[in-house]
Amino acid sequence: MILLKLILTTCPVDKSEELVDEILKFKLAGCVLIVTLTKSKFWWKGRIEEGREDLIIFKTIDKLADKLSQKIKELHPYETPFIAEVNVKKVNEDYLKWLEEVTVKRFS
Repeated sequence: MILLKLILTTCPVDKSEELVDEILKFKLAGCVLIVTLTKSKFWWKGRIEEGREDLIIFKTIDKLADKLSQKIKELHPYETPFIAEVNVKKVNEDYLKWLEEVTVKRFS
């Protein structure tokens, strides 16, 4: 049984497209949502920093989740990127078939 996974990361607005395009070239995700955030604040090297980031949501299948997370870490512009995995409990079967077709089947 194929399971849908969402892999989340944040990325500077000016680097998001490049990261997403590289991931899609490797077919590790079938669809990606880029959500531009108004503002991001965070601790970095002892200071509170502020920036403009995108929340990136990669849609993939369980078999590719670890490879996708590793590739994000490899390509990400941040020294310590946020990468999270979310299990999707239920999704329509047609979508899962499509997702498998555009990702996993390329390895067959």
